[in-house]
Amino acid sequence: MFREMSQASLVDAANSYAALFSGDEEGALRSALSALAAEPLDLGSFALVARVLGERGRRDAAARAHQRVVVQLINRGDLPAATAAALDAQGAGEPGAAQSFERIAAAFGHGSARLADVSPAPPPLPTRKTIAPELLSASGDALLDRAEEALLDAAAAPDPVPAEKVPELPLFSALAPAALRELLEAFELRDVPRGEEVIAQNEEGTEAYVVVRGLLEVSRQEDGESVALAHLGPGAIFGEMALVSDAPRAAAVRAIEPCQLLCVRRETLESLAAHTPAIGEQLGEFCRARMLANLVRSSAILGAVGAEERGQIIDLFGTRSFARGDTLLVEGEDATGLFLIASGAVSVTGRDSDGDDIVLAELGPGDVVGEISLVLRRPATATVVATHPTIALELTRDRFQAAIRQHPALLTELYDVAVKREEETRSVVAQEALDVSDVVLI
Repeated sequence: MFREMSQASLVDAANSYAALFSGDEEGALRSALSALAAEPLDLGSFALVARVLGERGRRDAAARAHQRVVVQLINRGDLPAATAAALDAQGAGEPGAAQSFERIAAAFGHGSARLADVSPAPPPLPTRKTIAPELLSASGDALLDRAEEALLDAAAAPDPVPAEKVPELPLFSALAPAALRELLEAFELRDVPRGEEVIAQNEEGTEAYVVVRGLLEVSRQEDGESVALAHLGPGAIFGEMALVSDAPRAAAVRAIEPCQLLCVRRETLESLAAHTPAIGEQLGEFCRARMLANLVRSSAILGAVGAEERGQIIDLFGTRSFARGDTLLVEGEDATGLFLIASGAVSVTGRDSDGDDIVLAELGPGDVVGEISLVLRRPATATVVATHPTIALELTRDRFQAAIRQHPALLTELYDVAVKREEETRSVVAQEALDVSDVVLI
């Protein structure tokens, strides 16, 4: 049963998608048509009307509208929304969907004459308008007829944004048009209602996402409390490390507005990369760059040096991958270097005076291990084992000496970390011995 919207309801594109995602298709259509009446360049509402008509079998009008809105979104530099419209057309079996993917790839792919160092054109300001009485009373085929008429009028209207330059986008614009088209066609469209959790912290992910519209919040549980880390809007890419690693999700992502996402699965990309290696290569480079950028923001040792020096320091590190159960350090042995955890998780264990193993810490992205052995020049005081598939940057002993000569602040920070870590290790071991004594006494 379609829910009626009151005449006093104010509408905009966000309200339209909220209604659509909740199952109120006719309410979404009324809202989108009212928004289009107030602002003909509201391409979000335009795309929504085209989607509903395509799903309701009015493929000719929907196909014409989808082809037009894809061009308009390309001209505004909005690859995610253009791809979403092409996927809608493809899902409805409309003619011309393949041509839309080809247009997007030609505009944004590597070597395109349209690529430039420009920003996407800003969308028009949101409009809020009361739903007209005649729309409130329309339903069924009558409402679809009105939508088809409005859509064809909008598709025939001139677009004030010319077909000029579009922004060069990370990952996408590194791919040649043919490979980019394959990647775009591999995406699935996902509707996310307000409040839904897209990613759960510590789960093992298998999908990556691009935000088409809406707003999401990234948060992490710290000391039993949820701490907001960032907000993600249209164009943001997240969850990409799941495509190259089995590491657990480092944070949760929840929709705080109704959202539309492009989603791609790891197995899909693995299949694509098998016959188009460029996709796998560019994805690997993109993920490494994002991983390093995250480390620069979260790592204390990288934060201790000037921004202009960080790139030089990172160049001294090599990349190591560890499967679950692999050992990075062994207690009592000299470390081969120090490791900066980029993704995944490790467990740090030591032995008490009775020779029993005790867990000293669980560490993740941004944490460093091996610094005690390297800086204080003594055997490792604990064993470090990967508890999940883990990627780490390794600074070997020989490169460590070069690093601290060139960047003295790095040694200062590492020395402080090493001394603090050693004191914490001794404290945990001593407390463990005390706890055992207490149990014996009882």
